[in-house]
Parts: sequence; C-alpha cells; structure tokens
Amino acid sequence: MGWFLDQKASLRSRMLFAIGVMLLPLCVLALITFIAVRGAVSTLEKAVYDPVEKQIFVTDIQKLFYQIKIPIQQFGNRSEEGDHTQFDSLAVQLGLGFDNGFANIDLSKEEFDLLTTAKHEFINLQAIANQLFVQFHLLNADQRQRLVLDFSRGVDRCLAMMARMENIALNEIQSQRLAAQEIKWKSVVLVIIILGCGLVFAILGAVVLFRSVMAPIRNLEHTVNRFGQGDLSSRINYNANDELGHLASAFNAMAERFQKIQTELDYLSIHDSLTGLFDRPQFHDVVGMEVHRAKRYDRPFSVLFFDINEFRAVNESYGHLVGDSVLCSVAMQISGAIRPTDTAARYGGDEFAVVLSETDAQGAQETAARIAKAIADHPLNIGDGKSLTIQVSVGIATFPIDADNDTGLFAQAEYALERAKRQSQKQELPKLSRGD
Repeated sequence: MGWFLDQKASLRSRMLFAIGVMLLPLCVLALITFIAVRGAVSTLEKAVYDPVEKQIFVTDIQKLFYQIKIPIQQFGNRSEEGDHTQFDSLAVQLGLGFDNGFANIDLSKEEFDLLTTAKHEFINLQAIANQLFVQFHLLNADQRQRLVLDFSRGVDRCLAMMARMENIALNEIQSQRLAAQEIKWKSVVLVIIILGCGLVFAILGAVVLFRSVMAPIRNLEHTVNRFGQGDLSSRINYNANDELGHLASAFNAMAERFQKIQTELDYLSIHDSLTGLFDRPQFHDVVGMEVHRAKRYDRPFSVLFFDINEFRAVNESYGHLVGDSVLCSVAMQISGAIRPTDTAARYGGDEFAVVLSETDAQGAQETAARIAKAIADHPLNIGDGKSLTIQVSVGIATFPIDADNDTGLFAQAEYALERAKRQSQKQELPKLSRGD
C-alpha cells in the first residue's frame, strides 16, 4: 500500500495496482475509470498547453512591437546607421514570429483574422520605415516626423490586435477549465458507483485511486484557474514522475517564461529605455497620485524640471553617443541626489523631471541647487583625458502655492524653467577640460 501511494511510481503503475486490488467483476468499471481519468488529463493538457503557449506567443510579439518603435524614433531624430540595423534585426524577428504563429499555434478563425491583419499592418510599417531610411535626406523635418508618427500609430494598432488575441486566449482558458471541471465531476460520480458496487477490496482500491489521481487533477485545475484569472505566480506543486508530473513541469516552465516576459513588458512600458528612469506618462501618473495625497493630508510637495544647457551643441560637436552619455550621466546624478520617496523621470529629449514628496518651496530650492551642483561637479569623461562639464537650468513649482492641480504645476514648472534659461548667461558649447 505504501508503494501505491508513493508518488515516485508512475500514474499507470498506480492505476494498474488499483485494478489488481479490485475483484474480478469490477475490472470493467476500473478500466472505465482509467479511461475517464486519462480523458481528464488530456483535457487539462489542452487547457494548460495551448492557451498558455498562445499567450506567450502574443506577449513575445507585443514585446517586439514595443522595441521596434525605438530605432524608428531615434532614426527620425539622429539618422544613424545603427538604428537601421537594429530595426532590420527586430523586423526579421517579428516576421519569424508571425510565421511561427501561423504554423505552430492553434488559432481560431477570429484569431487567424486578427493575426493576418496585424501581419499586413506590419508589412505597411516596413514600407513606412523603408521610406524613412531611404529618403531621409530628401524629406524635411515635418515629413520625417509624420512618417515616425504614422509608424507609431501603426504599431499601436498592432498592439491593440495582439491585446484582443490575448483576451481570446484568456477566455479560452476559462472555457477549457469549465470543461475539465465537468469531466472531473463525471469521474467522481464514476468512482462513487464503483465504491457502491464493490466489496472491501474494491472500496479500498477506489479510495486509493481517488487519492493518487483525482487530487493531483484537482490541484492542476485550481492552479490553471488562478493563472487564467491573472495570478501569474501560480505554480503546480506536484513532483511525481508520471504523466501528471510531466504536465505540471511543462506548465510551470511555460508560466515562468510568461511571467518573466510580462515583467519585462511592464518595465518597458513605463521606463525610458536609455536612462532607466520613469517615462513621461508614468511621471504624470505619479504627480496625479501625489496631488491626491497632498490634498488629503494637507501637505506640500514640489516639482522640478531640469534642462541640459547647450545639449544640441553637444550632439552636433561630439556626436549622439556622447549626447546619450550626457543624458545617462545627468540621470545618474539626479537619482543619487534625491530621497527614496522622491521620483525622477526623463520628461523628453534633454529634459528631466523630479517630484519631491512633502517638500515646500525652500526645500525644493535647496534640492534643485544640490542636484545642479552634483551634475556640474561630475564632468563626463569622453576619452583621451578629456572631460565635458555639464550644466542644467531648473524650474520649480510647489503645491499648493503655485498651483493646486497637476496641470497647473506642470505649466508653472515649465514657465519657471524657460525663465531660468532666459535669465541665465548664454553659454557656448560646454568646454573640455583635460584631467591630470
């Protein structure tokens, strides 16, 4: 009996032992039970494997679409060959992804139509990108910006189609879960019939069969249900070396991969890819929550806007790689000079923003001065013993003195920043200094 309950034994071996324990007249019923359980496992395998694999496919495509926007936006601003190469690499991956979806994913008619439409949209996006790459020097700035905007809108349409496919996959998981639950109850009824018809050994065999087979199936069902409802940390705790154990291992591996991709996707959606700071939309959300909290507890807070002086001259004189290094250096100094309760973001281009929690106007002035000094005191090493001194202008707005809502705070901070840039002495290109 101990061997029968040992999960190291295969599912088939345990079921054969249960049949052997039963009396001869019940062998047929035991065989029917075996077939029913195998059917439940097959249904669960379909519920686990196909929809989750489809979700992983959709998430991979979404991640590539998020990434492919970056080289187009960067090329529209700086026209570097590396952006073209990066786009081509991502386009190849997307093309292969679409081909893999059509070839290996079990798609419904609606999903097939969505994927076909997304692929056609992607082909149109490639045409737009090729026009930008080939005719870049023949286009004016407005035409380039329009092409970049058309490309971004096309990517958003593709992401919307992928989101619809993801919803269909989640609904499929729910539908398959209900079907598996129905089979489970039918199996339970069959086991009850066997218990009522058998003698002591038949009853014992049915009980052990229930413990060794139905409980793991129920565990699989509950875990798939939680995963389908959005609990991506759900894992199947079943380590037996049998068919159910192999299915559990496959599900856990796919769930781990899906959760990792989802985490990366969530990070990319709210962070700036160059500096690692929050992006502009996420910063707006943070300030909105800070306004709500400040009104509730009657506490001040401040918003700082920073702009790098003569940043365009840096790009023109030393190249975009040095410009990117300047942005990263400024981001690092800002992050190191603020408190853990404060939030920094790249607001756009060479502009950064910081929200200082529970900080009045005087405290904001002191923090802004400390950040500007930290940036100026850490010249950027650009090689050959040379370093580039970076200086910034800053605009400050404090809640509720300057404004009592997020829109007003942004307007006041931008106005203060422009005023600071006008009042500051005009500087030429930041000068190089040679280290010791």
